[in-house]
Amino acid sequence: MKIKGRVSKGIAVAAATLVASTTLLTGPAAAATQFPSGDAYGFSVDWSGQWVNVQRLDEITLQLCDASPGDKNKATARLQGYVTLNGNASIKTAPAVFQVPIGDKKCWAWRNVFLTYFQDGERLDYARVAFYGSEEPSRMSATRWVRNPFAAP
Repeated sequence: MKIKGRVSKGIAVAAATLVASTTLLTGPAAAATQFPSGDAYGFSVDWSGQWVNVQRLDEITLQLCDASPGDKNKATARLQGYVTLNGNASIKTAPAVFQVPIGDKKCWAWRNVFLTYFQDGERLDYARVAFYGSEEPSRMSATRWVRNPFAAP
């Protein structure tokens, strides 16, 4: 298994096991918490995961679908976190990019992904998936925010 990882400014994301898929989340992914899906501009996202602590969302499975996989406007997705540090909140986009390649498969899935924020005092209060077409990133849409149950209200 090949693992790709990126670390940038206190953000870590790792993705392993790229799998072509045409169905909804099943198997071990179904055992994790299913989060709200998203659908816009011919792209859709289904995802699940397991909150581990106030800084980490683990066991993420992300399925990204493109209604027109043969065109240049590739379905693209990135994980985002609503992060609080010293009373200041901001939306941070993880560096990893998930993309459906041009071809005949409409859906691709990534399993065993994690999202963590590890600077001292940083809290990952919410997470979501932002998605868009590679040729039209300004038409970004996103799933609803998912609250971290370990984060203080």
